[in-house]
Amino acid sequence: MKHGRWEAATVYTVLTLGALLMGLPFYYMIVTSLKPNTEIAQPTVSLMVHQPTIQPYVDLIDAGLVLRATWNSFVIALITTVGSMFFCTLAGYAFAKHRFPGRNALFLTLLATMMIPGSVLLVPSFLLMRDFGWLNTWLPLIVPGLGGAFGVFLARQFIEKIPDSLLESAKLDGASEPRIFWSMILPLTKPLLATLGILTFLGSWNSFIGPLIILLDEKKFTLPLVIAMLQGRFPGKDNMQMAGAMISILPVLVIFFLFQKQIVSSLASSGLKEG
Repeated sequence: MKHGRWEAATVYTVLTLGALLMGLPFYYMIVTSLKPNTEIAQPTVSLMVHQPTIQPYVDLIDAGLVLRATWNSFVIALITTVGSMFFCTLAGYAFAKHRFPGRNALFLTLLATMMIPGSVLLVPSFLLMRDFGWLNTWLPLIVPGLGGAFGVFLARQFIEKIPDSLLESAKLDGASEPRIFWSMILPLTKPLLATLGILTFLGSWNSFIGPLIILLDEKKFTLPLVIAMLQGRFPGKDNMQMAGAMISILPVLVIFFLFQKQIVSSLASSGLKEG
């Protein structure tokens, strides 16, 4: 018993130290964002704030770019997330529960696209969006994400575990395919939808390279672009830069804490099994 207690104490100690080490950058970001300019000007690095103030946030909001960029990022991420949850689940249902010619080959081709580095596709994607006339619009930031290969793969693997007998019973009762998908598949895949939604939202919210090469008008800029501009707009004001980082991370933290149970359920569950 003593050996087990020492082992548990060691594990908890290591985990606590790891959590503190990973939380240190977030603590530094919060503290720095609350420092007045007089403390920021000090030559030494301090992990404490002696006269906390929200003035960096006020100055950042008064500059006008951050609120508009936050709204732009939210709209893009929301549309991409909702669309991805619907279309990826729909495609995953087709691959998991329907038989059609070339199904396996098409699915393998879809998986193969996940092996291509995103940097390789930057120039072809830019030229394609230019030919479509989509430059300086939000369409290139939304449309490609509506049917991501990873999302389809995740949906297919989850839906494949749903017993076929449930779907057959619904068909015998006269339910159409749209009715089965809407009334049975979607309710049974809530953990999947939560996981897919959060992953898609995070990817869209934090996207930097895509908006950087597509958007030209500052009024259409997303939050990551504006955060990157802060260093040039406000040189030497680390408190304003950290305030911008805090604004960008808060929505992500809120969404994660709201849906963390669904994420754990999706990752830990192997789906429904045939009785």
